[in-house]
Amino acid sequence: MKTLKYALRFLMRSKSYTIINLLGLAFSLACCIILMRYIYRELTVDTHCIDRERVYTICVDMEGSRGPSGLKQYTYDTVSIDKRYIESMTTYIPLEKDYVVYGVNRFPARCIVTDSVFFQLFRYPVVQGKVFLKAPQSALLTEKYARKIFGRENPVGKVLRYSNGKDITIEGILGEPECKTTINFDIVLSSSLSEHWERMNTELYRFLPGADLDAINKLGSIPRYLNDPQYDTRKFTFSLLPFNEIYWNRTLTDSEPTMFLSGSHSHVTILMGVCLLLLLTGILNFINLYLVAMLRRGKEYGLKKVLGVCGRTLFVHIWLENTLLVLSALLLAWFIIEITSMPTEYLFGISFSYTAFDGWLSLGIMLLLPLVTSIYPYIKYNYTSPILSIRSIGLGSHSVRSRMFFLGMQYIMTFLLIVFSLYFNRQLGVLLTTEPGFRTNNIMNVNLVYESKDFSSYTYESIQERQQRVRQLDSELKSCPFIELYEPSREKIITPTFSTNYLNDKGEKVSLNIRYATPTFFKLYNIKVVEGEIPQIDKEDRRTVIVVNRAAMKALGYTSIDGAGVIEENRKRADANASLQPIVAVVEDYFEGHLASGVHPTIYPVGARFSGDLYQIAYTPGKKKEVLDFLRNLEYKIYGSEDFEYTILEDEVKAMYNQDRQTATIYSIFASIAIIVSSLGLLGISLFDIRQRYREIAIRKVNGAGIKDLYQLLFRKYMIVLIIAFAIAVPLSYYLIMMYTRDFAVKAPIGISIFIISLLLVMVISLGTLIIQIRKAANIDPARIIKTE
Repeated sequence: MKTLKYALRFLMRSKSYTIINLLGLAFSLACCIILMRYIYRELTVDTHCIDRERVYTICVDMEGSRGPSGLKQYTYDTVSIDKRYIESMTTYIPLEKDYVVYGVNRFPARCIVTDSVFFQLFRYPVVQGKVFLKAPQSALLTEKYARKIFGRENPVGKVLRYSNGKDITIEGILGEPECKTTINFDIVLSSSLSEHWERMNTELYRFLPGADLDAINKLGSIPRYLNDPQYDTRKFTFSLLPFNEIYWNRTLTDSEPTMFLSGSHSHVTILMGVCLLLLLTGILNFINLYLVAMLRRGKEYGLKKVLGVCGRTLFVHIWLENTLLVLSALLLAWFIIEITSMPTEYLFGISFSYTAFDGWLSLGIMLLLPLVTSIYPYIKYNYTSPILSIRSIGLGSHSVRSRMFFLGMQYIMTFLLIVFSLYFNRQLGVLLTTEPGFRTNNIMNVNLVYESKDFSSYTYESIQERQQRVRQLDSELKSCPFIELYEPSREKIITPTFSTNYLNDKGEKVSLNIRYATPTFFKLYNIKVVEGEIPQIDKEDRRTVIVVNRAAMKALGYTSIDGAGVIEENRKRADANASLQPIVAVVEDYFEGHLASGVHPTIYPVGARFSGDLYQIAYTPGKKKEVLDFLRNLEYKIYGSEDFEYTILEDEVKAMYNQDRQTATIYSIFASIAIIVSSLGLLGISLFDIRQRYREIAIRKVNGAGIKDLYQLLFRKYMIVLIIAFAIAVPLSYYLIMMYTRDFAVKAPIGISIFIISLLLVMVISLGTLIIQIRKAANIDPARIIKTE
């Protein structure tokens, strides 16, 4: 207790240093806690999966096109996993653009088709009812979706009309898991509701401990025919993919962006780096300022050692003082986190709630940080000669060097954060200003077709009715004076497509992305034809012509379309005499996704019409409202739906760079925090150093030194440290940026300007901080100082 009182008394006696140290550490801890909460949320995705280390999905690779799938649907060259390895198995089918009807209202829904075993693998809180999917008509709703349809009414037992015309009964309501989840849905349907869905299912396995996964992967590596090789020679292989890896592989989930969330290891790594730099800046600043405060007690520690105080007692003193400071800083940090919660949630795009992790994180900080920050001060004073401690009050060369070393390290961290901030803002500017290679203005993507995803529900009559609705859509769209062009499709132009293998005239195999299109597609997006001509194809004409982009021409080894042709490898294997299909035109390259991923070699089978629920519509400039009103009324007229869904292509292109924007913003904000922390450290150190040199300054003034001489004297040491730190930070930051962007197809140049700006910024702020102290020292009365010092 006596030691605690002594520690409190010292901290209260050194108010200036305590407050400066407290603020610097609190800002650093607040930023680090915010980042660590976000990183933890990313690294604990799908922890609602029971024993997720043993849950795997089947990943099928079909001639370069790879994705989650199942084995039961491959009925020709069958293969199965040994049941002795399997503890439980389930399937799911994601249906992103589905709907249900309640009363006279139609509600868009993200549906997942599965069975009760799915909920033996994934824990979801049951808010009402029970998890029951054994009956074909059984269904589960999420709490949020149930509230959307029923408001405050009890939804359990109520009946909805599914898109296939069948009634489904709500058996239970599911809450949201505490963790972030890869799969997101509104409705869970029973897999026995239909035998033929729009999508193939994906299988999930939970294997028994000790299962020979290598043997399963070896079995899957053997190529097997997809269908009868007499007609289809495509082959597939499969491998086991841990379920927790799906989130980190965006290519596996791009086709259902609203149902499957994805993450980026590189983004998390960046945030970890920012967190580490900020934490190191805060710790170095804390140790440096604490050492400055302890230097004022050098005589006191020296006398105590002479009087027999042991090293353990000294360590307890230092540790208690640091613990009190860390505790105060931690409380202040959480206060800062609380009052900045709204802008933080906006920045990261998620709502943070308090979890057990917050408690463990705070406890870890309280246990480790005081220990880490106490080691160096303890070593310094425990192993320093008592006589040296009594004589020196911080003027020794070793004390000065240690302070300048810690300050230099802070400067290096600050320079790194500022350079990264400037570069990533420049990179964001390049991404936002580089044209993707296709028209983006005055184009919208609209979901206009609402048909059943249950193929088994279709009859001849219902198919005729569906075709009639689609023809009515076409007729109405053509009649709108504000719609320039439109094209139905299954995916947007910015959605990556699948790939398959083609052969050139030399028999060389090339993997090309496939995008089915009509001649209208190229006109709608102003994609320039650079060679040849895309013919107009009559609606009754069933032929398909081949168009490729420049990247595909290069990959195929052609320099001109004269004599150039391709054939799908699968078709050539089925018919050795099949001839190449001529390439009729070459179009300009464009970026179909994030610019950093580059241009993909793409082949366009061009026909008269391709089906799809998504309509890509180019409209007259300035007529957006009129077109939206027209489409909204058209959808209600044909399908009776009031939930009109659309996106503007320009907004979608910008949204692709949300993560880049977030990274640039995070660096900018936390670089500013690092500058503040470093400035606080510089203020504390200069406050001590300059105060210790008052007698020297007084003597120099008596001997005729002017204000300019004093500024040069007092600035020199700090400027040398700043320049050395800058010299170290420049090559280090350059190397890190080059390593991070080495795979980027489009990237901003690393110009010298970002380094000069960072140097000027830190220099101006540092000089501003020092000027306050130096001006005060330059105006002292030499006679009074010489008399009292």
